[in-house]
Amino acid sequence: MKSYKELMEGFGSFAKKKPEKGDDKEKEKEDEKFDMKWKDIKNRHIKKEAGKLLKALDKKEVLAYSAEHGEFSIFKDEMEFIQASKGKGKKMKWVKVESSQVDFKLINRLVNAGIIELIPTTMSEAFSFKGAVKHGFLDKYDKPYVDQLEKKGWEIEEFLLTGKGFEIVIKKGSKRVEYIDKTPSKVLAVAAKKAR
Repeated sequence: MKSYKELMEGFGSFAKKKPEKGDDKEKEKEDEKFDMKWKDIKNRHIKKEAGKLLKALDKKEVLAYSAEHGEFSIFKDEMEFIQASKGKGKKMKWVKVESSQVDFKLINRLVNAGIIELIPTTMSEAFSFKGAVKHGFLDKYDKPYVDQLEKKGWEIEEFLLTGKGFEIVIKKGSKRVEYIDKTPSKVLAVAAKKAR
C-alpha cells in the first residue's frame, strides 16, 4: 500500500512536461539535479537488503543501488563504479552503498596515543568468559585457566585474533602483559602458567 506522499509524487510525475527531442538543456538540468547519497535513502526494506549484500562482499568490491531501476549491483572495485556512473551511466542514478561500521582498531590506536579519551560503554567492558564460550571462542573446559588468572589477581583486558594468532592481554595494576599462540585455549593456558 502506498502512502499519501508517494501517491501524490506519482500524480506529480504525470503532470511534468516531457522534454521534446530538441530540448537537450532540460535533460542536462535533470541529470545535474541528481545528487543523492546513501544516507538520503529512507526505505528500511532497501537498507535491510543492502545490509545482507554488504556482508557477502569481498574486500575491494563496491555495492551500488540504482535509484532509477530500484536494484543493486556489485562492482569489482571503486574505479569500475566511477566509470559506470559516468556518461550513459548517469541515467541509472547510481548511489554508492556505504556501511555504517565503526573502525574499533583505529579508535584503540587513538586512545593509546592519547588523542582521544575512552568513554566507558558496553563495548569497553571487561572480558566475559560466558560470552566467549557462547560465541565459540573458548570452550567451557578453559574455565580453570581463567580462574587461575583471577586468583593471581590478573584480569583479562583483551582477547583478540591477530595475524600472528590469538592474542591475550592481561593486566594487574599498572603491569600489562601480552601472550600470543595459535589457538585460544593454548594462549589462555600459557597466560595462566606464566603470569605471576
